[in-house]
Amino acid sequence: MAPEKRLCLRRPLSWPTLSISFVLLALPAWTQTYKIRYAFDDQSKLRAGSTIVQDKMGNIYGASWDSPRMCPGSPCGAIYKISPTGKEGALYEFKGRPDGFYPVGIAIDANGTLYGTTLEGGTSTVQYCNYGCGTVFSLTASGKETVLHSFQGSPPLRTFHGPTNDGILPQSGVVVYPGGGVLYGTTPFGGDYGSYGLPGDGTIYQITDHFVTILHNFTEGLDGGLPSAGLLLVGATLYGTAQFGGFGPCVTTYGPGCGTVFKYDANGLTTLYQFQGGADGASPAGTLITDNAGNLYGTTVLGGDLNCNLTFGIPPGCGVVFKVTPSGQEITLYTFTGSTDGTWPSSALVMDAAGNLYGTAYFGGDLKCNSGNYGMGCGTIFKIDLSGNFSVVHTFKGPDGAFPMAIIAGDGKLLGVTNAGGPANRGVVYELTP
Repeated sequence: MAPEKRLCLRRPLSWPTLSISFVLLALPAWTQTYKIRYAFDDQSKLRAGSTIVQDKMGNIYGASWDSPRMCPGSPCGAIYKISPTGKEGALYEFKGRPDGFYPVGIAIDANGTLYGTTLEGGTSTVQYCNYGCGTVFSLTASGKETVLHSFQGSPPLRTFHGPTNDGILPQSGVVVYPGGGVLYGTTPFGGDYGSYGLPGDGTIYQITDHFVTILHNFTEGLDGGLPSAGLLLVGATLYGTAQFGGFGPCVTTYGPGCGTVFKYDANGLTTLYQFQGGADGASPAGTLITDNAGNLYGTTVLGGDLNCNLTFGIPPGCGVVFKVTPSGQEITLYTFTGSTDGTWPSSALVMDAAGNLYGTAYFGGDLKCNSGNYGMGCGTIFKIDLSGNFSVVHTFKGPDGAFPMAIIAGDGKLLGVTNAGGPANRGVVYELTP
């Protein structure tokens, strides 16, 4: 088997990221044709959200932060389904307590069962969490939801056969072990170690038959801290990133360090790379992907070009696309300038069969785009080919979407979601086809 200060977070620490396992995909090399698959409207009171998956039948599922049902302070959220013919509807609406609310990530197994996390809700009454510390859930194709775990945090409250300090406020989804039955994920807070006024530096957890095992408690030291991205599962090894920590020179409100790339296997956690906040980047936020040679690819939202500081990050910089070799060497593949190329590449990359990389930048592109982001642009879709050449394959203008959050491969296409834009400014689901 595979390896085993009070905060009021109404939005995730970083922009949510897709959290399923990505490998080299047997897909053609793409060229640009952009199309809106579905534009969310005010009637359904749903939003495109931050993550999507697709089943074998071509149905698309996503996690909406908005919903008709209200929880304390905000909508409860919902999981939506879009059929191949474009019919959209809520597959499940969250209820708050003891159910979850504010879904942040979903994955799908070979049988079409959805697994995901909610940022809040559940049964915990820990003060850091306000309205519950979050949940892990499963959801069948017919809409039957089951809470697999309700995060408790500290003080310890043993429920669902969980550990006494299991983490709180998950901000990414889970990865499903092939064959099902075992889930892996991260929490950015909670765990056994807390520093700099934080309620814990985060955890890696495993769920098997409602039983939760904490595989690693982050210390915000060499291992990193506050892992907000999802995990990549390759064989029996997990790979991931911590947004802060490590021994880089960055100093932030969440503590020191510029973030790390790590692996977890039967020998425990090993730090593969520590970001230094310069040309190599800082604050990795997206789930990693891999190629057949074992190289890891990802993005950082800060660092790179330190003259670029549109988002006023500490450290400055508008982010990079990077590669980490099996020997731990980090190579910067592209440095964002905050102009027409984009800013804050915060989501996972996709690789086609030819080895070309595709990804999204949350800001940048058309800096005149006026979807409420104060002139920082509405985002881009970009490509990096095998020769290292960078190109923008789509620039969001607002009516076609704004602030892209996730991108996946499906049916020979790129599929993605935007957080805003579209006719009702509730986001869109789009495709990029040959």
